[in-house]
Amino acid sequence: MVVYLKKVSLYIDEELWTKFKEVVLRKHGTLRKLSSEVESLLQESLIDERIGKVFEKMDLNVRIPRSPEEVKQSRPKLRGPPSETLIREMRGRRIVKGIP
Repeated sequence: MVVYLKKVSLYIDEELWTKFKEVVLRKHGTLRKLSSEVESLLQESLIDERIGKVFEKMDLNVRIPRSPEEVKQSRPKLRGPPSETLIREMRGRRIVKGIP
């Protein structure tokens, strides 16, 4: 199997690049994996697009959110008190009844 690689130049914030290199160094003990880590991040960023194409090929009408904000906006609205409030009340009743 032949793998073709493309050399690219990018302008990246120096502080961001330094932090990224530190993470790679901690993870691998060397900076020789910088390119593979960048490639992995690029692959991850394209996963949603690939999944969408597979769904299209399967003739499935599934909408994939494009951003975290879009996910938050599409969440269902709560119809009662938050779960932590309910749990706190249940724990309070348990303590009053003397149940451990």
